[in-house]
Amino acid sequence: MRSTMAGTNETLLSISTSVSSYATALCIIPPISQCGHINRLRELYDKAYDKWPPHINLVYPFVTPECLTRAQQQIQKNVDEQLDANKPVTVELNQAGHFEQRINSTIFLGESRTGTQSQLHSLRRIVLQALKHSDTATKMHLTIGQSEDNAEASREFLLAKARLLPALNFRVGALAILIRERVPGSDSMDHMRLWGTINLAASGDAWVPQSPEYWIRSTHSSHIIPIHEEDEDCDHGRKEEKGVSREVQSGQTFYFDSEQDKWSICTGDELHETVSNAVTISSYNVLVDSKYPPTSNRDSLLVRTILSDSAMADILVLQEVSDDFLSYLLSDNEVQRRYPFSSHGPPSQLDIGPLPSLRNIVMLSSHAFAWSLVPFHRRHKGALVARFEGALSSSASGSKELVVAGVHLTCGLTDGSVAAKNAQLKMLTSYLNRHHRTAPWIVAGDFNITTSTYTIRTAVKNKSISSQTVATLALIESAIGDAGLLDAWSIAHIEATDEIAISDRDDLYEGEEGATFDPRNNALAAATSGTSINRPQRYDRILVRPQDTFRVGSFHHFGLPEDVDGVQLIASDHSGVRTTIRVLEDAAGKSLDGRSMMEQLTIHHKRATGQLADPTALDKVLSAHGMFPLDEQVRQRQDTFALLKEVVLGTSNEKDSTLSEIPLVMVPVGSYATGVWTSDSDIDCLCIGTISSKTFFKLARQRLVKAESRGVRILRKVEANTGTMLELSVNGVAMDLQYCPAARVVER
Repeated sequence: MRSTMAGTNETLLSISTSVSSYATALCIIPPISQCGHINRLRELYDKAYDKWPPHINLVYPFVTPECLTRAQQQIQKNVDEQLDANKPVTVELNQAGHFEQRINSTIFLGESRTGTQSQLHSLRRIVLQALKHSDTATKMHLTIGQSEDNAEASREFLLAKARLLPALNFRVGALAILIRERVPGSDSMDHMRLWGTINLAASGDAWVPQSPEYWIRSTHSSHIIPIHEEDEDCDHGRKEEKGVSREVQSGQTFYFDSEQDKWSICTGDELHETVSNAVTISSYNVLVDSKYPPTSNRDSLLVRTILSDSAMADILVLQEVSDDFLSYLLSDNEVQRRYPFSSHGPPSQLDIGPLPSLRNIVMLSSHAFAWSLVPFHRRHKGALVARFEGALSSSASGSKELVVAGVHLTCGLTDGSVAAKNAQLKMLTSYLNRHHRTAPWIVAGDFNITTSTYTIRTAVKNKSISSQTVATLALIESAIGDAGLLDAWSIAHIEATDEIAISDRDDLYEGEEGATFDPRNNALAAATSGTSINRPQRYDRILVRPQDTFRVGSFHHFGLPEDVDGVQLIASDHSGVRTTIRVLEDAAGKSLDGRSMMEQLTIHHKRATGQLADPTALDKVLSAHGMFPLDEQVRQRQDTFALLKEVVLGTSNEKDSTLSEIPLVMVPVGSYATGVWTSDSDIDCLCIGTISSKTFFKLARQRLVKAESRGVRILRKVEANTGTMLELSVNGVAMDLQYCPAARVVER
């Protein structure tokens, strides 16, 4: 009986097995520990990332699912017989290549060895021999991803990243048998699952793939952020499926090891607490010129700008960083000295690997930090969230964590892109509230939010955006405030601690002051604006949530265009922004129980006693001292205000339409507006319009001079921190005229 069974098994093992099923595969799966760089690229560029692990197919298509057991036995028997048990099987993938296909190219890693030198080809021959098939020529490889199309620039861009990957070298402990299975609850989606393995004779302590299948994402992870929004991401044309869940990814911080003269991964010993009473943050979009080939003509100017006194900071957030520029930047000796810590290492260093995207966010710092990537709902978009332990410590307050988030939101002024920006900011603030609720925050970067009211009105008029999108833009600004975030530029501007850029002296509409992207004065910005409406925009911002820990100090721009011998030198299409935050001592901002002074402030109401309790007596005293104006004085001021309004707004002379056609309103403010003025009070007047302050006063002055015969005189012009003011005398009444550009207020 035993003899008959043995003969039957031998007969089965000698039968040729068809290899035509795409439901199974026989492959080599590299160790997880060596696939970090590979998976970061595959996640963004490989359409099979969620379905397959990184793998090298030996035989695909493979046998039908019902033949897997028999095939496994046949292959295992042949492997045991033909492989030398004392000779380990090793794989080294150290060459990037590509396959051209109909609509794009597949980029891969392959061997430099070929033919009989390749152990991969030896394994394939043994497998096919066991299945009674002859070997056929094939290029065994590990897929990195697919280019967007068959254009050379698209293909070479991804090939360049693959060439920066560290060589993949490992011992093979087993071959993996994968089988395709449907995703539960889906009729169309599937993924490959580990069905079994074929042990190699020389496995030893080599890597052997095991369940669970780490490449199959779990939808129950606490780190996953579900997203259901859509947008047009202008940084990458690839659409992402609805409902894709993206995990928050922990990043590796690098530091410059001066002894070894290289960038190394922080082990944790470098993440020591720092104590400072002030922290300076800079943000700069360095501009990627082209996808491929990369340009380097601006690199030296960019580094010079970053190292300039006006840009130097404790923390530097960069956007649109490419592989080549980061390698150039981190090779600079002064950068290594001033910014010894970086969220990413130089891709040109053999053991580091490429940046994931074309345009990347990179954070440099003089202090050690830990960071995570909070991905948004589109590929290539996310926030880099860094944690600085003790960065805001003071002798009185003790250790305090500072959280700094670097962002580069979706660009463009369309219904889809504005909705995307809104969703991205919601995701970020939601994450920060969940994981850093009590810590102070700083959010810095290129927000790509259109601020010019002229640009927005024109877009609505041209039907480029809907009225709902205008409402969404306002909602974004409101949401920033609701999250407790304050705009550092706005604070510094109000407190007159900002340095006004050159473009602010030009004729500006509301929302253009403090612009960081000015196509009128920056040739690179004009080339990248993508519109003929070249108005200045304040795209780059630094938002702060102090949490009673610090206050905003100075704010200024850097990296503005320079004219040298009649030639404009421009490092980027954006100017950079920098702000200093100053740590508050406990006595300045908090009480002993930790609550802010504002939270503890209470008002105690008491009823007036004695003579103060009699309003009639109080009225007599105020009248006796001339505190209440007479009826004649009331009428005089009413007539005076009406005259000034008529002159300034041009309503008295229809032939002179210089100002009459410009939307303007004029209102009283101060004591006159609130009804608490006295006979000695002047009248404060505020004009609100859509033109710049410079233009308004130029035109208004002409009207006032012409009205001198009607009792209107200009006494003097005052340049105060709050802006320009004209002191006037109108028929003997002192009046102050100020102006505010605020188009939305005028429209209301």
